[in-house]
Amino acid sequence: MVTQANIASLVLPAKQARSRMKRDRLLAAGRELLNRGAFEATSISDIAKEGGCSVGAFYQRFPDKEAFFSVVVETVMADIAADAERFVGAESINKASIELALAECVNHWVQTYRHYRGFFRTVIKKAIHSEAAWDPVRRMAPLAVEPFIAMLAAKCGKSESKSFYYRASAGFQIAIGVMLNASLHRTVLLNLDSDELVDWTTEILRHCLFDKLPPALLKRGSGLRPSKSYSRQKSPARRSRNTLTTRT
Repeated sequence: MVTQANIASLVLPAKQARSRMKRDRLLAAGRELLNRGAFEATSISDIAKEGGCSVGAFYQRFPDKEAFFSVVVETVMADIAADAERFVGAESINKASIELALAECVNHWVQTYRHYRGFFRTVIKKAIHSEAAWDPVRRMAPLAVEPFIAMLAAKCGKSESKSFYYRASAGFQIAIGVMLNASLHRTVLLNLDSDELVDWTTEILRHCLFDKLPPALLKRGSGLRPSKSYSRQKSPARRSRNTLTTRT
């Protein structure tokens, strides 16, 4: 799990408010550069300029560009996880039918990938040359999806079902994989900006959750267990008061 300690290990201490403001400006600049896909071609001098700081101010807060990149990715993924938690805790989702909630879950993720498409494209390209670049996404993705699985399971009365947890996890992995691919390429089918992406992805997830599947498929996930928060059947409203991560 990503915690404040994970991020803090890559950020040099910023004890004064003014120092923290400079750090935050640098991180905001890094997010913008990642979203524009300009990070690899950008120097530390460019990052400092974008953040309204000096190069010296950069090195006072980050050991190097790679550490800075990791912190930026961590903070973006923390925001995505926190947004997911807030979405699931909304009253409208609590009251929605399972079919409507499922469609709204997919729509939330499509909107998320549309908003962060440049960010994901940049991280994917960097991960081709450095697998470690993908580590923050790999760590945070299950935490961001977990509230959706817990909410859907509760609506179906399946909060203790290993099979439902496995089916939902597999369904979300397929759905998010499609969105990641659409973020990297302007696909002909299921384009990230198309309404059909929402419709098709909703149907794929619905099939994974509710349709009859070959027993051999489900047997592979028989050893999976719901996470602690999942098995306790926390309601979305209660869960929303416990944020998954702490922002820098």
